[in-house]
Amino acid sequence: MAHESQRITSVHKYLPKTMEVWKIADRFHRGIADAYYGGTEADLWVEWKSQTMNKITPTRPKLSSLQNAWLKKQYDLGRNVWVIMLTDQQHHIMNSPSQWERGIPPWTEGYKKYPDVAQAIIDFCQKTGDA
Repeated sequence: MAHESQRITSVHKYLPKTMEVWKIADRFHRGIADAYYGGTEADLWVEWKSQTMNKITPTRPKLSSLQNAWLKKQYDLGRNVWVIMLTDQQHHIMNSPSQWERGIPPWTEGYKKYPDVAQAIIDFCQKTGDA
């Protein structure tokens, strides 16, 4: 499995130059999402998590308590928040606290290619819709 930052960079190269893309690396404000995407219709905060998929029970993203609290607060304030879990060969988009708390069942198909994940972000930010 490629390192999380490599996979994020691989997705970012498929995003249009006109889209605002902010890869956040903040050592002082713990819990903030990994990235911010601004489009013509909506903006989006994304926490990226890279981990192995459990083959028997649902796999939940390994969020720290600070990350979980920050993401949930933003969601409760009406902001668009996703957790994208990068598993062995797939990318799973979770767009609500109930989804990331419930996890992804082992048989769930996700996006397999980086351009597909990028397109989901583009579709959301440019046309407003749910993943």
